Amino acid sequence: MQDSRINYVVVGAFVAAMLVAFVVVASVLAGRTGATDSYYTVYNNVGGIKYGTIVFYEGFQVGHVESIEPIQKGRQLTFRVNMEITHGWQIPTDSVARALISGLLSAVAIDIKGGKAEALLPPGAEMKGQGPGNLFATLADIGAEFGDLSTNSIKPLLENVNVLVKQLSASTADNLPVILANLNKLSGSVERSAAVIEKGFLKPENVQHMDAIVANVDQVTANLNQLSAGLEETRKLLNESVARVNKVVDNNSGNVDEAMRNLRYTTDTIARNVDDIAHNAAATARNMAEFSRSIRENPGLLLGGAAPEDPVKPKTGGGK
Repeated sequence: MQDSRINYVVVGAFVAAMLVAFVVVASVLAGRTGATDSYYTVYNNVGGIKYGTIVFYEGFQVGHVESIEPIQKGRQLTFRVNMEITHGWQIPTDSVARALISGLLSAVAIDIKGGKAEALLPPGAEMKGQGPGNLFATLADIGAEFGDLSTNSIKPLLENVNVLVKQLSASTADNLPVILANLNKLSGSVERSAAVIEKGFLKPENVQHMDAIVANVDQVTANLNQLSAGLEETRKLLNESVARVNKVVDNNSGNVDEAMRNLRYTTDTIARNVDDIAHNAAATARNMAEFSRSIRENPGLLLGGAAPEDPVKPKTGGGK
């Protein structure tokens, strides 16, 4: 009897311990352990969000959804999602609470993308929200668009391509003999043209003339090369001559400057004495005119004779 009671006590203690452990584990998994701060956000659609939905901050679990309250404003219905987040967690004011699905088979969760603002949201404040998207509805829309594209674009395009291929096949089948006949004619014309060229232009004498022309061109090219070399040598000689002239000018620049100074001095002297020179020249001209007149009147002056007596002038000396 005593052994059965002991067994009952042990079994009861074990069950109680398992219940406590289950509650603790469930609390840890749900993120409901420790003190929390309340925040809320507003969504237009809360598909997949419910009580207990996990809240992450940059991928790290920080809380859960406590409740969802519908808010009616006129004809617009929004939903206030109340969140319980770990006490003291710092959330910048420009953070965004995004409702998203991390995988194809994962449940909807709220992931808070931290902002860069210096100010922090106080507990109980509203957080900017970005509502969840319906993955399956998006896939359905994409499938509908592909179906419409296939019906309205791809099928008509394939039909047009089939019609074009059929037309090309029929046209090729009808015109292929004509095309082959034209190709045969063209081949014959090419062969005849080749024969004419071979007989007319490729005669031995024509080939010799062409060889002579090519040889003459080569000779002209060689002469031009020689002329170019001569011109280059002449250019070098001219450059050397110019260099020598420049050297001579540089070496005799002092003599040239001295000659210019002497010329300038002579010019200045002539300019200062030009009046005297002009006066003397005028006097000389008058004397020469007088001398010329005297010679004309008495050519004997050239032989050293005395001047004739002046009939008007009285004679000097005694007399009665």
